[in-house]
Amino acid sequence: MAANITKITFFRATATRGLATCPPVPIGGLTEYEIKNTTLPNNLVVASANNESPISRISIVVRAGSRNETPDNAGVTHTLRICAGLSTKNSTQFAITRNIQQVGASLTCSSDREVVAYTLEGTKQAIEKTLPFLTEVATQQVFRPWEVAENVPRQRLELALRSPQLRAIDLLHKAAFRRGLGNSLYSAKYQLGNISSETLQHYVASNFTTGRTAVVGLGVDHSQLVNYAQGLSLETGEGSTTPSPYIGGEIRSDKGGNLAFVAIGGAGGALKDTKERLAFAVLQRALGIGPQVKWGTTDNGVLSKAVGGDVQYAISAVNASYSDAGLFGTLIAAPSASAGKIVEAVVKVLKGGALSDADVNRGKNQLKTSVLLDSESGSNIIGCIGSQAALVGSAQSGSQIAAAIDSVSTADVNA
Repeated sequence: MAANITKITFFRATATRGLATCPPVPIGGLTEYEIKNTTLPNNLVVASANNESPISRISIVVRAGSRNETPDNAGVTHTLRICAGLSTKNSTQFAITRNIQQVGASLTCSSDREVVAYTLEGTKQAIEKTLPFLTEVATQQVFRPWEVAENVPRQRLELALRSPQLRAIDLLHKAAFRRGLGNSLYSAKYQLGNISSETLQHYVASNFTTGRTAVVGLGVDHSQLVNYAQGLSLETGEGSTTPSPYIGGEIRSDKGGNLAFVAIGGAGGALKDTKERLAFAVLQRALGIGPQVKWGTTDNGVLSKAVGGDVQYAISAVNASYSDAGLFGTLIAAPSASAGKIVEAVVKVLKGGALSDADVNRGKNQLKTSVLLDSESGSNIIGCIGSQAALVGSAQSGSQIAAAIDSVSTADVNA
């Protein structure tokens, strides 16, 4: 039986023109485009850019990440992400899956410590037909107990597949912030199966409000996206987010094996402080994040030069900026016997604060390259726009961010 998709002419083109008069457009869309920002009277933020890509993307982003969990509902955001796409008030799980797949679109849910994002991707015609299902999945959840229970094995699998590097970063956040930003992205094993339907519904009711939500789009008309955002059925209000100050400490986890994974960090730059945030981002690139040549093995970062090449190891600077705090440091993977020497060399560099102009310029160039390449990737830039809109209240284009990076000085980075 054919899928019964609601026929809504939402992103219908208002004008057409002959192909002979169309300027050439890269297959991925324009690389330079303006991002438009609108804040509705109910404080819901709308941001979009029309890059003329054949693939459109719309995302509903909510400030409901794991930092909002309490000891009573720890792991609820992991369960919330796993349960994306289950039955809603008006559609069954089968209907959502069947109708989206029927037109070749995709609907994904991602989460981090600050936001949960529901993203719909597809051609303009597919987006037009499946947009009601994005609304259903993001704002009309019901969390039927038997459907939630059926997804516990998937959570268990995700916990088992976590890499040691990911666990080290998770523990680094826990030591740095305790609660709030210190909460893990994953549910603890003892919580598997203990997050009830009522807990999920209460969490959504408390956090999915207009003042905590942003609707972002790529390859869509801004005025039509604003009209769509105005029709979302969300409670008004800002909710509350408990501050999560940097505290610091040390956590060790004995796992056995011949390799040691060590994460070292300190307070970083918050999103609200643009100058400091960009200085930390440049510092990360200057210190090094691994080889920058595909399949290459050479890392010209300051950290690798300081450690030397006597032993086999991997090292990368780590930088995480959140709405009101930040975390900066390094992640090291090395043989257990030589990890101590490597850690000493890394700490010496971190405490030195004496990067050269050449190191800072290299870091700035690498960061600008990364930002501009992300701007060309629709799947990457939709996440960047969504995080900015939800956490800062407006979004900037890649070229604007690149121009701001140019203003960062060596003194700013060393400070």
